[in-house]
Amino acid sequence: MKLQKFRWSKVYESAEEELLDLLQAKNVVAKRQEAEAFSELSQQTPAQESILWCAESSFSLSVCSQDLSMQPGDAIRIPAQTAYKITAGLTGCVWYTG
Repeated sequence: MKLQKFRWSKVYESAEEELLDLLQAKNVVAKRQEAEAFSELSQQTPAQESILWCAESSFSLSVCSQDLSMQPGDAIRIPAQTAYKITAGLTGCVWYTG
């Protein structure tokens, strides 16, 4: 299993509006999701490859006993059938899944 974390923005202080513009320009359909501070979401196992884009605040992503910190401007490609769990950061988080 190979995770691919990358930056969708070159700007440190990225904003959700910037991500929306990028997704629209690339014709990517993505679902907006959000969580309250320190919320632990139930485990997800996508049937097909997914990309998570961090839009606001931060979250921790647990994948195969690996914990990754996600900040605005970060994205990660998750292979199909790979289970992951999200824990929202100090001020909650907003991310898009596509």
